Amino acid sequence: MGEPNDRNAHAGDTGTGIQQQAKHAGAAVKAALAANIGVAAAKLCAAVFTGSSAMLSESVHSIADCSNEIVLMIGGRFSKHRTDGDHPFGLYRAKYLASFVVATLLFFVGGFFSTSEAVKKIAAVIADPALRDASRIELFAALVVVAVSACLEGYGLHSSIREANERMERTRTPHMGVFRFWRRTKSAELASVIMEDTLALIGLAFAGAGIGLAIAFDDELWDAVGGLMVGLVLIAGSLLLAFKSGSLLLGETVDQVTRDEIVRAVTSTPGVTRLLNMQTIHMSEDDILLCLKVETSKLDRDYDVETVDKIERSVRGALPWYRFEIYVEPDVFRPEAHRGATANA
Repeated sequence: MGEPNDRNAHAGDTGTGIQQQAKHAGAAVKAALAANIGVAAAKLCAAVFTGSSAMLSESVHSIADCSNEIVLMIGGRFSKHRTDGDHPFGLYRAKYLASFVVATLLFFVGGFFSTSEAVKKIAAVIADPALRDASRIELFAALVVVAVSACLEGYGLHSSIREANERMERTRTPHMGVFRFWRRTKSAELASVIMEDTLALIGLAFAGAGIGLAIAFDDELWDAVGGLMVGLVLIAGSLLLAFKSGSLLLGETVDQVTRDEIVRAVTSTPGVTRLLNMQTIHMSEDDILLCLKVETSKLDRDYDVETVDKIERSVRGALPWYRFEIYVEPDVFRPEAHRGATANA
């Protein structure tokens, strides 16, 4: 039993939650894109002007970041398209696919390019000691660009954290640290942008250290080492983001807080004597596929249909910030058949 068009049929039940969701939806991605366009242009100019390996790596990093946000915005827009027969549960997971593409292609390729260019410069400097002499004025200009970029990237991370906090407040999730939120969030956009901004600040720290040491010791080798570290940071970040977005793409269940709320809503519904099994999967950050098997107090078809309707209203009322596709199957409790299922529920 269930309703194929739950998302539309009960739009009014979740109207308030969806309006709250739309308030800052995508704000972190837009803020990050706006900041990164200016940062990428400044870094690229500094890299051309100074010849700094660290600035070249940072330029590639920021270009990858800009591409990241553009791909995420395209994925977000595509996920809202109306579905067809080939995709019965919608195109929500396009967001997760976009995040995975960002991780495996843009970040990794950008990191590999930055690393290879830095290695080439290190080899050239070691082979020809004359190349070690640093142009302090040019590198000082690059250091200024690094400082300004750090301020802009810090603002982007602040916007991401603010959106994460709003998300936790809206879904009544206990507040947690950024790293724990990143591990638990089902939002491909927030996961990508938080990772991107964090990597950017770490990369800028390495770039700034490399340039600063090059100025202090009048040795271009330090600048090249800074560029190498930026590339390695990008590669490490791509692997972490690939793991996170890949897990979302494969399909993650709801978090424990949400699961407990669903179980409470189902078991407190009049007519339900036992929850036999429950399976959930996030189709997107705010869209959940919920499959239930319950035991009702009467083995009567009309009574079961009425109970199923009550269950759906109860779940949506308890968690109005989510859109549910709900399927319920009334059944009879059999200890040997439902032992494992009850443990999972």
